[in-house]
Amino acid sequence: MKSLHTLLKVAQRRMDELGIEAVRLGQHVDQLRMQEASILAREETEVALAENDPQLAPSLPAYRARVKVQAQEVRRQVDEKEAQLAEVRILLNQAYQEKAKFEQLIAQEAIRIATERAAKEQAMLDEVAINRAGAAD
Repeated sequence: MKSLHTLLKVAQRRMDELGIEAVRLGQHVDQLRMQEASILAREETEVALAENDPQLAPSLPAYRARVKVQAQEVRRQVDEKEAQLAEVRILLNQAYQEKAKFEQLIAQEAIRIATERAAKEQAMLDEVAINRAGAAD
């Protein structure tokens, strides 16, 4: 069986990997949201231009339909990435709990070792005292 310290390092590495994945997904979600905002802002600009230009007005419904499809696709991607991010956060929480358990076990082991060491020292001191008391008789 692996030592507790090794298991703690593995748990920490897992937390680090999940943390990096969460940041990457969060950045991707932010980029997609900016892309969606850009699409919608461009649509507003084009609609304003089309209102002032009678030649562009007939093509406006088709343009708006294309923009709507693009925005829906970006929104779908955002929802997908947010779902992945939620899953990674759950895994990150589980990894944190696992790491905390290993830290607790390491602390308990250190206490057990110190208690055993103190008991052995006390037993040796008791034996020395018994031997001295026996020798004094």
